[in-house]
Amino acid sequence: MNFRIMFLINALIVALLGLGFLIVPERILGQFDVDMYAATKLAAQFFGTVLLTLGLLLWFAKDVSEENLQKGMAIALMVGAAAGLVVTAMGATSNVLRSNAWIAMLVYLLFGLAYAYLVFMKPRAEAV
Repeated sequence: MNFRIMFLINALIVALLGLGFLIVPERILGQFDVDMYAATKLAAQFFGTVLLTLGLLLWFAKDVSEENLQKGMAIALMVGAAAGLVVTAMGATSNVLRSNAWIAMLVYLLFGLAYAYLVFMKPRAEAV
């Protein structure tokens, strides 16, 4: 596993999810059995635009070769995954997300662990 592969996988997942929240927010929110209000739909569409933007940024950044930039991006994505995990857990325990919250928590956990591995544990290439 390397930064390029993680950025590519992350880009595809968040861009597709972003499009889903942007185009069919009721369907995506329905997967979590969330109460649907006009404000909820609008907030989901705002969230979709952010996810789509993140996906496109990661797509274009996947070919960055500067190690410091890769590491900085990975740290930001790791912190974001941790925050997303906490917020999703709060939504699940407060009964706002009434079903399938575990899927979102699992995705955040896996991305967080993958980025933590890349930042803290992956051996660096030796300079020649």
